[in-house]
Parts: sequence; structure tokens; C-alpha cells
Amino acid sequence: MKEIFEQYGGVIVTVIAIVALVALITAIMGGGSSGPVYEAFKGLIDNFAQNAGVAAP
Repeated sequence: MKEIFEQYGGVIVTVIAIVALVALITAIMGGGSSGPVYEAFKGLIDNFAQNAGVAAP
């Protein structure tokens, strides 16, 4: 096990960091019409459309 970490330690850490980053982005973005980012953009677009006096899509 020590030899594996000596040779591939950097690669293992990099792979774990990439997987964690993808999981974090997926959790933040949510699936489809859920998630805080979607709700924020939807609220922004609805508010803009209301202030501009046009119907929101």
C-alpha cells in the first residue's frame, strides 16, 4: 500500500478532488428545475420581465 501511494499519490488525490468537485457542482445546480441556481435565475428573469412590462416566458 505504501508503494502505491508513493507512486500514484498525486494521481489519487487529483481524481478524488475532481470527483468531489463534480459532486459539489451537481449538488448546487440540482437536477433540472430544482436547485438554488435555477431558482435564482428564474426569479431574476421573472422580476426583469415584470419590471419591463412583458410576459415572462
